[in-house]
Amino acid sequence: MKKPTVLTIIALVIILMYIFPVFWMILSSFKTTQEVVTQKFFPSKLMVENYTYLLKQSGIVRWLFNSFFISIISTIGVVMVSVLAAYSLGRLKFPGNGVLFYLTLAGLMIPLQAIMIPRYLLLRDLNLLSTYWALIIPYMVNPMFVLIVSQFFKGIPREFEEAARIDGAGEMYILFKVMVPLARPSLIAIAVFGFVSTWNDFLWPLLVMTDQKMYTLPVGLATFYGTYSMKWGVTMAGNVIASLPMLVFFMIFQEQLIEGITVGGLKE
Repeated sequence: MKKPTVLTIIALVIILMYIFPVFWMILSSFKTTQEVVTQKFFPSKLMVENYTYLLKQSGIVRWLFNSFFISIISTIGVVMVSVLAAYSLGRLKFPGNGVLFYLTLAGLMIPLQAIMIPRYLLLRDLNLLSTYWALIIPYMVNPMFVLIVSQFFKGIPREFEEAARIDGAGEMYILFKVMVPLARPSLIAIAVFGFVSTWNDFLWPLLVMTDQKMYTLPVGLATFYGTYSMKWGVTMAGNVIASLPMLVFFMIFQEQLIEGITVGGLKE
């Protein structure tokens, strides 16, 4: 058997391993609780009532709005912060540049649990708990994203920058009119990662949100499942609703995401 054929078979097996749980979750969202418990693969009939029950008995519409709003605003913020920080680290030469680079790198080594309490106390002192800002501001800074864009900026030829300077362009013009368009794949990659990580985060929203109306979708569904834990069809319907935006988001930006990861990884 030829080597490409073996690799293709292995790839198909891996794909099936990832797709099967998603397919089973979608089917289970249309099953009765008994059919889910007995592990019946196909539902006897499509239980659309699972979705209608979820929409009527929970605050899922408000939770969806909260998740979308927080994810979109924080993604815009993290891209802007990453661009400005990465340009300073990757293109500008100034005293302490190397120190700042290693401090940013050190930020990757600090686990979230180590800074969670100081971050919580800071937001409490600023009276930002149970507000959108309590979730948006912490998500706007990500050392990994800064390093990704910084490495991409370093790989852009200096000739583009020098030509703009000869024409009288300033730093901000060079950044947003020259560097940002060239670094578009890496920016889309960090935007996708930022959106997905914000959307899926559970622990931090659980800590800072005390009002049920301010819950994000993962926290809201978890509290709803705690009340209706035996309705497995409804539980799966909630999981489908929570997963669908991520699947659509990835399918739209998959080419740019892969390009940003592969091209960015080749930069020296």
